[in-house]
Amino acid sequence: MKNWKLSQKLTLGITLIVMVCMTLLYLTANKTLKGLIQESEHHQMESTLAAQTSLIEEFVTRQEELLTAYSQTPAIRELLKDVNNPEKAKYAQEYTESFYKSLDNWEGLYVGEWNTHIIVHSNPGVVGITLREGDSLKALQDAMTSRNGLYNAGIIVSPASGKLVLSMYCPVFDTDGTTILGYVGGGPFAENLENTLTKLRKEDDTTGYYMINADTDMYISAEDESLIATEIKDEMLLNVIQQIKGGETEGEIKYKGKQGREVAHFEYIDQHGWAVVLYDTEKNIYRTANKNMSTLGNICLVFVVVISILAFIMIFFSVKPLLYVETSIIQLSNLKLQKSEKLTPWIGTKSEVGKIATALDSLYSTMGDMVHTLSECSCSLNDTAAAMQDSSNVLISCISDNSKATTSFAERAEEIDVTVGNVDHEMVKIARVVSEVEERIEQGNVHSSQLLDKVEQMQELANTTLANTSVQITANQEAIKKAIGQLQSLMRIDEMASQILDITSQTNLLSLNASIEAARAGEAGKGFAVVAGEIGNLASSSSQTATQIQEICNETKNNISNVQACFDQIILFLQNDVQTQFSEFAYATRDYYDSIKEMQQIITDIVAASGIFSDTVQKIQAQIREVSNVPDSQNIKSQDILDKARQTEETAEAMTAIVSKNKENANAISGIVGRFS
Repeated sequence: MKNWKLSQKLTLGITLIVMVCMTLLYLTANKTLKGLIQESEHHQMESTLAAQTSLIEEFVTRQEELLTAYSQTPAIRELLKDVNNPEKAKYAQEYTESFYKSLDNWEGLYVGEWNTHIIVHSNPGVVGITLREGDSLKALQDAMTSRNGLYNAGIIVSPASGKLVLSMYCPVFDTDGTTILGYVGGGPFAENLENTLTKLRKEDDTTGYYMINADTDMYISAEDESLIATEIKDEMLLNVIQQIKGGETEGEIKYKGKQGREVAHFEYIDQHGWAVVLYDTEKNIYRTANKNMSTLGNICLVFVVVISILAFIMIFFSVKPLLYVETSIIQLSNLKLQKSEKLTPWIGTKSEVGKIATALDSLYSTMGDMVHTLSECSCSLNDTAAAMQDSSNVLISCISDNSKATTSFAERAEEIDVTVGNVDHEMVKIARVVSEVEERIEQGNVHSSQLLDKVEQMQELANTTLANTSVQITANQEAIKKAIGQLQSLMRIDEMASQILDITSQTNLLSLNASIEAARAGEAGKGFAVVAGEIGNLASSSSQTATQIQEICNETKNNISNVQACFDQIILFLQNDVQTQFSEFAYATRDYYDSIKEMQQIITDIVAASGIFSDTVQKIQAQIREVSNVPDSQNIKSQDILDKARQTEETAEAMTAIVSKNKENANAISGIVGRFS
């Protein structure tokens, strides 16, 4: 990853962090949602079961009330007192048929004597038969007598119609309320109840149900009609019956069914001995949860992609100025002094990029001034060297002429005077050129001093920026350490969870001791035993909750470690990349400072050489003036003239050497300037 761009590294880091967070969110939501769905489905099945049980009780109570109201009719009582009275029998028959028509889907309605001899029936063809004899008669009479009122035999298969019927019997008492005159019987078809229960079910409801008789272990109602009125052999239903006989009136059972893991809820109707059972597979129960989790997973995936794209776009535009800075620094390292217009908007701003852009702009300006000054100095030296070269050539030519004319100096004194005058004139020009060279060199020295000051300012600015960057990185490290330290406070939650586990353990012991004491107390301790059991359940629930809290704390600790590792990588990048580039920039500034120092030394050498040259020219002028002003110059010896000519030739050679040195210095400065573009 060392060769990756900063934007790619940051985008990858953010993407990994978002993926981890989204995964944790998905897993947490999955666990929470499944628990909520399970609890919701549990409550929904309980509500449906309660609604069905309520409908059954309401249906049975309504039918019992109808039969009880029929039994209390005066015409029935009067007929049973005088069963041989045809008028009373006729009136009772008419009333029974009328009452039967007002009923909803009843199999029949009749009045019988205490020995089950039928005297009135909704179907007149049945009048006169006896329904029971012997033990069955005795069992029916005992059942009605023991209840001292209506006896509900439950849902049975009718011998007459072969259909399921709610069989009910109600004794008819005399006006004293104790003497039994006879009884009335009848019952509605169970399909009415079946239709009522079916209306409660939704079209997409996958829940199955049973209605069973817990006293006789028989099916009352089932989706498979072939099971109705047969003996129960299903292990789940037998388990329900066993729990009912153990004193449970409602509950939940999980078992392995034909379609996998299944869950059943039951509710017991004590007064009739019936139980309603609802069951469904866990797959159907969690179908909504699985669908929601699939949707949540897709949403999390979309969020990861969207956040990664947005993060890349944000990072790209945030890091884009650094690319301009990088390009400018690379150009500067290649000695290209063309400013980047893309960095202009950041010059003078307070951000890190703004400070770098401001420093680069100052560096570009300073280096440009340096190159411009060096270029002017180089041009000036070249021009001066050319003028000095021309003067040297003239001087050499004059010396050559003087040497040739020395032999005939005596005869040509006047010509010598003219020649000396010419030499003197040319020496004046050389002196003027040397003076101009000295002025230009002085200007170059001043400009080089200014360049040194600007480079020193650049160096101080680079060092200040480097120091500020180090301080800012140190401050960020301290802030990150402080934030991570604050996150470590989650350890207290883990410790509290451990304390909760200790408390739940003690509570369990307390519950167990309370249960033992309640058992010793016998009947008087039953209520206390229930409370102890609930305390034990509460302690178990608290223990599970504390364990889950510890698991979440452990997951949070791992996430904190991952976040700290990401921040450490960012700080390492700032220290190894950004700080290193600033250090290299400071080193490059020192190199520029040393180069300018060398240029200043070269200019100093030129000044020294120019001084020597100026002194030499002045000496030559003085000697020429001596030659020109000597009285009786015609009397000067030829040997003296030859000596002067020799001295002049040596001086010309020294001047030529100085001109060559100036050319070399000018070429060196031009070479330095040529490195910049």
